[in-house]
Amino acid sequence: PEWITPRSKCKLNMAAPDEKKIPIFTVDAFTDKPYAGNPAAVCLLEDVDLTNKQQQKIAAEMNLSETAYLRRLHADDNFSSSSTFGLRWFTPTNEVALCGHATLASAAALFYMMKNPSPQLTFQTLSGDLFAKREGDFISLDLPENTTQPQFNFS
Repeated sequence: PEWITPRSKCKLNMAAPDEKKIPIFTVDAFTDKPYAGNPAAVCLLEDVDLTNKQQQKIAAEMNLSETAYLRRLHADDNFSSSSTFGLRWFTPTNEVALCGHATLASAAALFYMMKNPSPQLTFQTLSGDLFAKREGDFISLDLPENTTQPQFNFS
């Protein structure tokens, strides 16, 4: 879809002869039009294990509200057919425990760009397991329910 933009692959260790490249997509969540909606970067960590510092630096360079990092959980998993992945989110300044639009962007990258045929994806995150389902042409998310707490006492 035109609302998902494959970016050039991010290079790590540029001086090293065996440099690793990471596929990165910019996904406009909540829309079907480019340059609309809520953008998030999605990085597919297939054969590379990034440190927190490296993930933070990439998120700062992407300079979007969130950069999502999808990782395979087992050596024989792949982004085109597996259904369960690790997922973390970084803002340009810190890691966050939950991000809805970057979760939606991650599912869209897997379903539409990687052609993953799974009817449901499971993301293991700091907030627990999150689920993304195909619903016709749409993707629905199952996110954790948090009870609200008043922040101020106005009495």
